[in-house]
Amino acid sequence: MSTEHPSLRETVRHFNPAWFAAVMGTAVVPLAVSFMASGFARPVSAVFMVVSAAMFVALLVPWTTRFLTDRDAVAKDLDHPVAANFFPTMPIALVLLALDLLKYPDLLLSAPASREAAWVLWLAGSAGIYVFGFVVLARIFRHPDITLQHANFGFYIPPVSKLLIPVAGLELAAVFPGRFEAAFVLSMVSLGVGFFLFLFVGATVYQRHILEPLPMSRFAATSFIAAAPTAIVAVVLFKLQALAGHGMPLDWDPGVIRALAGLGIVVSWGFALWAFVMAVIVIAGYLLGSDLPYALSWWAFVFPSGALAVSSGVAWKATGFASIHWAYRASVWFLFAVWALVAVRTVHGVATRRLFAPGH
Repeated sequence: MSTEHPSLRETVRHFNPAWFAAVMGTAVVPLAVSFMASGFARPVSAVFMVVSAAMFVALLVPWTTRFLTDRDAVAKDLDHPVAANFFPTMPIALVLLALDLLKYPDLLLSAPASREAAWVLWLAGSAGIYVFGFVVLARIFRHPDITLQHANFGFYIPPVSKLLIPVAGLELAAVFPGRFEAAFVLSMVSLGVGFFLFLFVGATVYQRHILEPLPMSRFAATSFIAAAPTAIVAVVLFKLQALAGHGMPLDWDPGVIRALAGLGIVVSWGFALWAFVMAVIVIAGYLLGSDLPYALSWWAFVFPSGALAVSSGVAWKATGFASIHWAYRASVWFLFAVWALVAVRTVHGVATRRLFAPGH
């Protein structure tokens, strides 16, 4: 088999589950620019929403076909201690598409249609996140050959997937008061699962980085994922503040919720910013060693950068601090730069069909 020009059949068989990270990195851009006052935010968001939706549909065809025709290859990826963690990127992409529709409900469809579509996408994405979460963890727990050296920040993807559920769910609870209980309960359960998984996984990955050599260069970009969990927690707390402002049908003091959530936003954003800077330092070490070849994992640079930009936006809105506003603006322009870089390299990889060769 030629690894340079694999056939269509081989492309499907070796389709990388990490491909949907490209949809994640593209769909997060409209959310990141939504805090900008300039007039270009809506047209830019429209372009990125269309592109991310088109990417999702295009990638869903080989992804689904592979489950139907190459179950042994899928099983191999599910048994792989690194690749398995990227399966939830598909349902994560659904949740992000739902968030785009909620953020810009009248941009591509009518507002009611966008919100109903967002509800369906959120439910489907949440179900997929939990299904893949249980499948992947159950197989990893039974895997006899996993060692500490396999741990990397890609392990954060299952916790991140759970944390994204309440970002859309809490907003949907306000949009659909009649569905409040379903949206709120699923959101709170997912916040608990995602947050504590982040603590457990984070301890393991931190230990691995101290006691073992750094991951091989093809996984270097995953170090940026370290910024994503607490960045998303900041956004969840921001959504909780907004929901409290709408008046929750619970006997909880809205003022207390908004105050505690406001403090949590800044604290969570602060850790995300620290993790981002730490990741930049780690990547600089790889670059100084001239050991950072392009791989599909480079999309791990993009979504976490977008998550940091969104959390910087909510931290600025929650505090009004000029310093955080500058951090937000810088993070958005960094997101544009890294998206453009990775997108160009990805298009080249697709054109040469190098990205459709076996991943492992």
